[in-house]
Amino acid sequence: MRIEVMQPTGHLNATSTNYFRQQASHVLDRKPDVLLIDLKHLKQMDSSGLGALIFALRSAKAIGCRFALCSISEYIDFLLEATSMKTLFDVFENRSQFEHSLKKV
Repeated sequence: MRIEVMQPTGHLNATSTNYFRQQASHVLDRKPDVLLIDLKHLKQMDSSGLGALIFALRSAKAIGCRFALCSISEYIDFLLEATSMKTLFDVFENRSQFEHSLKKV
């Protein structure tokens, strides 16, 4: 099983989403089985950032790649809940919990 991990840092907003989308496309070009976005070091995200995550999710699903998020902050959790988008993603408390879920498959 091929797992790719992306770890955005700082802010995922209108000024940084193009770079994130390019990186996600580059990673998905390698056709991984799983793409994990570890948000541990992400400080802030706005609606553009949400759009970038949706882009990555759809791109992953288009190639049959599982997509997951982990280590989301309270703020990002609130943003996902408030926009009713949390149910779109597999969300794990941390990377360890994500890795444990792979053992069940």
